[in-house]
Amino acid sequence: MKKYFILLGMFLLMLSNSCTQSDYQGLPPATGGMSELLVVLQNQKWDSNVGEEIRLLFSSAQNGLNQPEPMYDLMQITHNEFKGLFEKNRKILKIVISDTVKTDQVLARRDVYAAPQMIIEVHAKTDQGVIDLLYSRFPSMVEMYKEVERERISDAFAKTENLKLRQDMIDQFGFYFIMPESFYNAKEATQFAWYRLEHSRYSQCLLVYVREFVDSAQFSPNNIVRYRNKVCMENVPGELPGSYMSTDTVFFPDARLVNFAETQAVEMRGLWRTEGDFMGGPFLNYTFLDEKDNQVITLEGYVYYPNEDKRDLLMQLESIIYSFRYAQ
Repeated sequence: MKKYFILLGMFLLMLSNSCTQSDYQGLPPATGGMSELLVVLQNQKWDSNVGEEIRLLFSSAQNGLNQPEPMYDLMQITHNEFKGLFEKNRKILKIVISDTVKTDQVLARRDVYAAPQMIIEVHAKTDQGVIDLLYSRFPSMVEMYKEVERERISDAFAKTENLKLRQDMIDQFGFYFIMPESFYNAKEATQFAWYRLEHSRYSQCLLVYVREFVDSAQFSPNNIVRYRNKVCMENVPGELPGSYMSTDTVFFPDARLVNFAETQAVEMRGLWRTEGDFMGGPFLNYTFLDEKDNQVITLEGYVYYPNEDKRDLLMQLESIIYSFRYAQ
């Protein structure tokens, strides 16, 4: 676990070095696609090594998917064009390169022209100064952009929340997250629940499972995967007789420590597969300690959408999971 706490410390340090403001009152709703990032940068810089590095970072492949998809869909405009509807974009990266800049820095501003909105400004004297800041602050930038997107999705789902599922979760576990009405309760077992959305073209599913806390070894990636396989073998059958969900360990899931539910959780992103069948896709889960009830909680989302993009569907599940709350 030591390396994960080190990663968390670096993440928190990067966040603390950014300035953040927030003001919700009287703002219109933000616009822009779920994975769209608006880059404000002069054309000549966009065509230079600065733009190349921005594309390399923010269009890099999203981890934990079984086919390549960029982390963000980038749209670039100049500073003079940044007005009107562009100002209301949900996720904005603004690059300022000038010899008048006194200190190279990253500024993060919440809900300036719309809400929820995150505008990150990178100020530097030189091209290399911008590039250095982008690389050093990239993880914290991504997390801040994800935060506003999760907030937007969660707010949208709350308008059509399945209140019966909320009560089902509270009755069974003492906590809940916000699921839209299109989800249904597919299975309940001892310390386990399976919630599903079955579209004509794809499936989105959520798993909840808890177990008694024994020791910190339960939070190691290997043990999380081992327990996941046990739970899925017992509770998540495939379509063919004798088949069941498992974890694809050819590409072992990525793991990191994140802030979650006012504590810390191990986030894992990887691929699931079906033993005895050919189904598979991406999953993500969050495993953390519930000190009050002395139990380990895992919240998981997975997608089945063969031969199609899954990034945004998985982001929706991530947003549902991040709406986690203990019942009052």
